[in-house]
Amino acid sequence: MVFGLFKKKEPVKVTVKGTGETFMCQPGQLLMKAAFAADVKWPHSCKVGSCGSCRATIVEGEGAYPSSPCDPTALLHKEEMDNGMVIACQWVPSTDVVVDVEIGKEGDKRGMI
Repeated sequence: MVFGLFKKKEPVKVTVKGTGETFMCQPGQLLMKAAFAADVKWPHSCKVGSCGSCRATIVEGEGAYPSSPCDPTALLHKEEMDNGMVIACQWVPSTDVVVDVEIGKEGDKRGMI
């Protein structure tokens, strides 16, 4: 269990690599939800962690998945996770982060049938 994950009570800053867009993520707020609140055109489809279309790579910073009925990491290969890839609709940053994602593009729907 990760008890110290949500220690920081202030919002964290998210910077999108490539576009330079920045937005704030409130404590405990899901990364993609924070992006939507800031009008960032994050790739998505299902919004519940079952399709993988919102996946992104965390270049700098830390965070984790809060407990969830689904396992969003099942949508990622071990190598992707080792390289910092996350399912953004289910992942919560705990520090300032730099994220690599194709803003405005349709996401990868690898989990969709």
